[in-house]
Amino acid sequence: MCRNILHINGADHSRLRSLVNPALTPRAVERYRPVMRSFLERLFADATRGAAPGSSVTCEFVDAFAKPYPSLVIAEFMGAPLDDAPKLHHWSNWIQRQFDAGSMATEREGIDRAVEEFYVYADSLVRARRDDPRDDLISKLIAAEEEGERLSDVECINLVFNVLVGGVDTSQSQLAHAVRLLAENPDQWRQLAQDPELADAAVEESLRYEPITPFTARILVEDVVHRDVTFPEGTVVMVCAFTGNRDLEEAAPGSQDTFDITADRGSARPLTFGAGVHYCLGANLARLELQEGLAFLSAHMHDLELDGEPEFGTVSGIYGLERLPVRFTV
Repeated sequence: MCRNILHINGADHSRLRSLVNPALTPRAVERYRPVMRSFLERLFADATRGAAPGSSVTCEFVDAFAKPYPSLVIAEFMGAPLDDAPKLHHWSNWIQRQFDAGSMATEREGIDRAVEEFYVYADSLVRARRDDPRDDLISKLIAAEEEGERLSDVECINLVFNVLVGGVDTSQSQLAHAVRLLAENPDQWRQLAQDPELADAAVEESLRYEPITPFTARILVEDVVHRDVTFPEGTVVMVCAFTGNRDLEEAAPGSQDTFDITADRGSARPLTFGAGVHYCLGANLARLELQEGLAFLSAHMHDLELDGEPEFGTVSGIYGLERLPVRFTV
């Protein structure tokens, strides 16, 4: 994992970003909207099978939508068989635990096993695409070239690894929190259903208000003085996106503590996708995935409400929901 882009800096990092960025621009990912909708239609049909129009339906949202939807999108994006989506979810869920200190202390063997298994899987996909290129991420990475530079197999595999780790468990958790917040604010859910163009604002507000990476560790590469406190080089700093997303200087006091998809939050960007040179590679894909999810679900899940208490996960590592029972009318 030392060759993963998360752990590479300087010129090597810039080179990798320049090679992979074209596959992840807003324009490049826009083409996946139709397939995202088809996945949502399939999952909705499964969740409401046998329900008559106008009837009430209950479901556990995490298992019914939040888990399978991002896995299917990533499988399609990578060029992996859709039948492998559950396997991709399993690996992502385990590998993401590297960012949870508790899991690293108690579940290291399972994390290492998931990393090893996925590297073997990704290696076979890369080899297959070198012989049979298609219209998918891996084929684009293989063909990518910048001033004569191409990706080696190891670099390509690690970028695929990064897309998997950053694009399944994270999107699952953010979608579940967004739906929970909107179920707790039914007026905003109805507004979204009436005006699907609010989906973009709803995504940004959920990213700001309930970031699924509340704490992110960074190691200082030089001395930093912040608010008269000196942090020496080598210090491990836990950056808190939850409070950072509410610490907007131009905001009125207390206004950032309210969830409101119609509020004007100005030009400030939430820290949920990070900042600087290591800003999330897949942010455009994740935003699109969440926009499609909220636009589709608000149009089809009428009178959405919680059907019990949500079960929250840990705020260490990826902060998601274990269970989200909901009720709605079809």
